[in-house]
Amino acid sequence: MRENFKKRMIPPVLAVCLLSSFQLATAQEVDEATLEGVEVHSTSLEKYQVTTAVITAEKIKETGARNLAEALEAVPGLYMATADKNARLVRIRGAATDQTRVYIDGLPVFPLSGIASNSASDLAGIPVDNIEKIEIIKGPGPVQYGTDYKGGVILITTKDGKGPGQFQLNLAAGSDKRFDHSISYRGSDDNASYSFAAGKSKGDGYLRHSEFDKEYFDGKIKWKLGEGQNLTISGWYMNTDRDIANGIDQETGKETSATGNKWSGDTFLDQAGIPDPNQSKPDKNSTTDVKDWKYRDFKQTNIAVQYDQKVNDRFKYDVKVYHVTDRNTLQVTNGNNVKLGVNTKKNPQLYSSDWTSSGNGLELTADWQAARNNTVTFGAKYSKLDWDASENRSLNPGGITDGGSDKRIGYYLQDSWQLDSKTNLTAGVRHDKVTQAFDNIPGKTPAELADIDDSTTDPVFNLTHQLDEKNTLRFSAGKTHNFVTAKQANANRKAGYAVPGTEKATNQEIGWKHKLNEKASLDIAIFKNDIDNRIDRLPGKTEYRNIAKTEIRGVELEYNQQISKRLKGFVNYTYLKAEDTNAGVTTDAANLPDSMFNYGATYTVDKLQATLIGHYFGNVSNTDVSTPNNYGNIYKKLDSYHTVDLNFNYQENDNLSYYLHINNLFDTKYWDKYDERGDGINFMAGISMKM
Repeated sequence: MRENFKKRMIPPVLAVCLLSSFQLATAQEVDEATLEGVEVHSTSLEKYQVTTAVITAEKIKETGARNLAEALEAVPGLYMATADKNARLVRIRGAATDQTRVYIDGLPVFPLSGIASNSASDLAGIPVDNIEKIEIIKGPGPVQYGTDYKGGVILITTKDGKGPGQFQLNLAAGSDKRFDHSISYRGSDDNASYSFAAGKSKGDGYLRHSEFDKEYFDGKIKWKLGEGQNLTISGWYMNTDRDIANGIDQETGKETSATGNKWSGDTFLDQAGIPDPNQSKPDKNSTTDVKDWKYRDFKQTNIAVQYDQKVNDRFKYDVKVYHVTDRNTLQVTNGNNVKLGVNTKKNPQLYSSDWTSSGNGLELTADWQAARNNTVTFGAKYSKLDWDASENRSLNPGGITDGGSDKRIGYYLQDSWQLDSKTNLTAGVRHDKVTQAFDNIPGKTPAELADIDDSTTDPVFNLTHQLDEKNTLRFSAGKTHNFVTAKQANANRKAGYAVPGTEKATNQEIGWKHKLNEKASLDIAIFKNDIDNRIDRLPGKTEYRNIAKTEIRGVELEYNQQISKRLKGFVNYTYLKAEDTNAGVTTDAANLPDSMFNYGATYTVDKLQATLIGHYFGNVSNTDVSTPNNYGNIYKKLDSYHTVDLNFNYQENDNLSYYLHINNLFDTKYWDKYDERGDGINFMAGISMKM
């Protein structure tokens, strides 16, 4: 592995060190409060994080991103993966897609993902029109954000109103019958600021059966109650109907079908088209026709009330109360039953699974300035989510109903020291406890209904040291965890498997930032993540297991340069190696590219701005694919590919702008998943007007 590591890393390191071409203006933003000349750093990501990235509203505009998934594509260390049901989710430094936490103004975006499944979660479903900035924490972060993740945390801040109230209208249309339109209203007065946005997006997708229709709303009002006192009410709502494109067999070019009967209630036919009542799973002599998956009424709502107060020059706190809901219906068509004219509860033509969740949360965070160079942050979090799942599987003609609750309690303490003018140190510890209760449903055994109780205590340590005006070193180490989800526990209990234990990981990172001059900088980060008892799905099954050991190693390089007054750009490279060791056998971890390379340049002249961004993805191993599709083919590898995007923005005046975004400019042919073609060339053109 070490020789392979050197072979892969030496060329990119030399290339980046010698290259003097590009810069990404993802400025590190520092949000600090000054108390009588004493800076309170507890909320500053720049000083206490090993590696972070900040994407501003300006950068979102430059790159032409239409949603959160597209805005994150060029960040080093991030891999935008196509997850279950074609959802776009991020893998940060090799961690699984459900091991990244996403917050909008401090609210959890996908509350159901921690207890059931994140297949309904989709970063492409979060629009960027009202986003002020996106902060990405990679590796062990401040304990105030939790330690129940291995990848990182994505913090989204929406725009505040400033000045007299003003409307902004955005209209856009593009390929694949795509239409986006939104309207926002923002402003402020002496005592309050306000911001509201609503929109609708729809399209037919580049693949058959990939139509979607989404509407959303978000808003925020902040009142100044007195000196150092604020009350904020914020919330958002999303409702989506989304079809899920069918899989495609790479050799035949024909649509694939689901090959198991647990989800679909499928009726298996022999080669003559006659049903076999004794068939329990497909083989080379049977056929399946399960496709056209779709989400209906995928709705999420989040609303929060936050009170914050600066008590005196040394102490401030905030209290947040929130309510969240998450529901969706997942449907799939059973083609064999349609052909046979069969439509019963045991063998339905349209299989449906409903998931619902609602809950409440309470959080307290406080900062105490213990000394001029020392800030103590402490807090607590409580949340309880109730969930319900209803399924009409063939295993039970009356349907199966699961339900229960997921309760989390967490406490944390963090101490930040400014040791001297060049050195900052942060140490924190967090204790989290989960209690999962399952409904007392007739027919289930006591083992299936037993509560799950678990807890973990995780320390985090960060250190930054400025060697001189041009060089800064940083080091971080910490522990994270992921509790088993209620859905995973339920699946295993029903099948007679042991419930997987809690994942625990140790993260370490060392970084170096070198400022070549006022216009150029180089950043290098080397990281490792050792995971014990990684929770993973059993090959070819819906149940889960623990993998004894997973080792993730990687390097991130980022070079930035302002080439001229009009031209700036960036180039970054990520090398990633992930291996599983189970029962003494070591294999490559699945679904990760071995390398990623992003580059781009932005040229501005008068009112016109043009941005070119390229993406290269290395080979992806799919070692978890072990079941042949209905054509008998297995694909264990995705080949590398390279795509280029081109964006134009024209600012007519302060109130009027136009844009044209072209994705996959050269129409590169590639496979995004082993059974899904990548998006071909497409465009989006729009206009933005302030009134």
